Amino acid sequence: MHVSRTPDSLIQLLEIRPLGVDELSTARYVVGAAFQRSAKDYYSASEIEAFADFVRSPHFGDILLGNRAYCAWVGSEMVAVGAWGVGEAQGLTARILTLFVHPLFGNHGLGTRLADYIADDARAAGFRALETSATLCAAGFFERLGYVAVRNGVWRLPSGRELPVVSMRHTADARADLLH
Repeated sequence: MHVSRTPDSLIQLLEIRPLGVDELSTARYVVGAAFQRSAKDYYSASEIEAFADFVRSPHFGDILLGNRAYCAWVGSEMVAVGAWGVGEAQGLTARILTLFVHPLFGNHGLGTRLADYIADDARAAGFRALETSATLCAAGFFERLGYVAVRNGVWRLPSGRELPVVSMRHTADARADLLH
């Protein structure tokens, strides 16, 4: 008798693959839902709406499709979206541009798995360090992954609105004295 084994966690069901243009609408939904759910304790209603407008804009689609973007799936459900590109210094630093997990799938390690996948992809492409401008609601997540806050700043959205963020950096040894 054959008994099929049921996975013990969502991580075992996770599949990460490149984001395609046909999946852009779903990716926008995942990012928007994740930010709206987590941002309410950190951002004003007008800042949350400005970010939602950005996610729906052609500019956001260009960011995803113009860089290395990935989506994570559990079965037929897109549960997370992440993207990276070349960092500001145009050197050996890659920049995580976005990393969001659908709120119904949070706290299962899916964001960590996608972040690790992105870091491995960037290292394989020759980058030695990663940086990100983390939203205030995501800074703790990145700290748990070994990122160090370098400075507080703002991210100017294409609409002209500014969103407070935390610039963070992760290197192989993650020593803060090397980051300043």
